[in-house]
Amino acid sequence: MAKFIPILAYHSLDPERFPDKRAIGPDLFRKQLGFLRRWKFQVTGLEACAASGWKEGLWERKVALTFDDGYLDNYEQAFPALKESGAAAAFFVTPEEIGKKGFMTWGMLREMAAVPGIEIGSHALEHKPLSDIPEKDAWTSLVASKKILEENLGCEIKAISYPCGSFNEKIVAMARGAGYRYGCAASHVHDRRFVGNPYLLRRIKISGSSASEFAFSLRLSGFYHFFGRP
Repeated sequence: MAKFIPILAYHSLDPERFPDKRAIGPDLFRKQLGFLRRWKFQVTGLEACAASGWKEGLWERKVALTFDDGYLDNYEQAFPALKESGAAAAFFVTPEEIGKKGFMTWGMLREMAAVPGIEIGSHALEHKPLSDIPEKDAWTSLVASKKILEENLGCEIKAISYPCGSFNEKIVAMARGAGYRYGCAASHVHDRRFVGNPYLLRRIKISGSSASEFAFSLRLSGFYHFFGRP
């Protein structure tokens, strides 16, 4: 039985803005970082996860942290906590939303990208499911978002997170063709033929349902994907 590196998918740290359990509070996030330190987890980057085929040894304790959507609280709450702990993380942003109310600005993203271990990735040009729009538009979304982010941040954009976890085999091929090195899918990628694909790194959603120490430790076990959807 393969043991997978748990890749955690966060969204917002503002439960008042998102009361539907998509968000967790900043105190809980800091508490979870404390759990990782106490349990001696190595917080690794997505590039290392992709290079290892997303798998780890039975006695290894690795974990990767990701944030989707580019919310302002990612900069105000998550970023300071990550800097204090020295933990790596990837933030996926949509260029069309950058600078809008409630979202991070270009200046914030440049500051974050300059910190070792912090990666900025693309969440496509607009937050639309790529497999539900015309292929030409999906290609434009993948290519243009990467180009815009690279021009404004001055660094290579290596990763894509598919909006709404929406993909198909053509979208994955497009991501490769657009120059991305790896990509993140949602928690619902169950097909075993996708295991080890660096463009379909499956993640574990962190929300209000993972608030307890037991629930969080279960998600870090490396075997959580065998238990079904979060």
